[in-house]
Amino acid sequence: MYQSVANYRNRNLIFAVSVSLLFLYVFFAKPLLIHYIYQYTKLIVREVLIDRTRLFENDNQLAQKEWRLYQLESEYGQKWCQGRITSRSDWTWLTAMVNDDFAIPALVLGYSLRKFSCHRNMIALVSSDVSQGARNALKKVGWSIRSVERLDCDWIEKKKGLPQLHSGYIGTHTRFHAWNYTEFSKIIYADPDYMPMTNIDELFDIKGDFAAATCSRPGVLDPCFNAGLLVFKPDAMDYKKIMDLWWKTTDDHCPNDQVLLWHYYADTGRWTALPYSYNVRRITYRPMKAFHFACCIPPKPWSARCRPSRVEAELYDLPITKVERTAITFWKNLYELLKIHNLDDWWMSTRFYRKNQEFGNLSSELCWKLPDYSGTEL
Repeated sequence: MYQSVANYRNRNLIFAVSVSLLFLYVFFAKPLLIHYIYQYTKLIVREVLIDRTRLFENDNQLAQKEWRLYQLESEYGQKWCQGRITSRSDWTWLTAMVNDDFAIPALVLGYSLRKFSCHRNMIALVSSDVSQGARNALKKVGWSIRSVERLDCDWIEKKKGLPQLHSGYIGTHTRFHAWNYTEFSKIIYADPDYMPMTNIDELFDIKGDFAAATCSRPGVLDPCFNAGLLVFKPDAMDYKKIMDLWWKTTDDHCPNDQVLLWHYYADTGRWTALPYSYNVRRITYRPMKAFHFACCIPPKPWSARCRPSRVEAELYDLPITKVERTAITFWKNLYELLKIHNLDDWWMSTRFYRKNQEFGNLSSELCWKLPDYSGTEL
């Protein structure tokens, strides 16, 4: 036993002496090696500390590149289409609205499609509550108006003789009418508050019966799709089956349109998942082919309490590195189309017009810092 302890101590002594001799050799014979190790260690620590800054700088460069592409396509998109792409008569863009509130963003949607898309067909499904003034404005931007019946939970509960609970978004099922437009081989439906940032005509080439973007960005698990952008083949039989499914599943609770389409297409393996970049919501994301003002961040621009003035929007030239900048881009588009299509008189007659904000001197950024600002005191 004592011999084993002695052997252990001897081995430790030999190891310590060996390490010491090696260190002395390196220190005196290879002084540069110590210097290199020290400097390299400092470099590693520095890289770790600035990694977040590097990521930010990289994202900023991508945002600047994306913004320049946006500007180039806005200016020259239609020139690029000429001689390269023939507009397909059997393809169409389509949106739907049931009041004047969503006619406002539909103008920006139509204006954006006219700048970016090589395909000219644009159909707007409108219910009886959309005013004639709004319809005329939509036509000037390029929408072809189709009058349809408003569809939502109130509608089906009334049809079934159920108590009207006024649940869900008003008119959200109205898009189902689009499945009856079988004169087209492919339809791209977009919510009125969907704002394209580039040409996305490649969506017309998607194979299959139905496609929609995933609910969440890569790395986040959320098994669903968002119905704000849909690519599908219209079919009268599909329309009937979707309506039948809605009827059968509405009893104590009325499912929204997105849930119904999920069960009809995804449950049967007929859903093609589109990348999140086609339907970005609530965050900045690269690439961002379109931004959808679907919820609360940022608020829907046309009804939010703050907006940029016309001068601020015209001079705006910054990449979208903050989600709030998508709203300024929205206003830049809206002010432009009002001028181009001589819609100022109509716009000023709507409840969304705010003279003091649009022609005042307060920036939108400062406006948001004033908790009770309404734009009436300027």
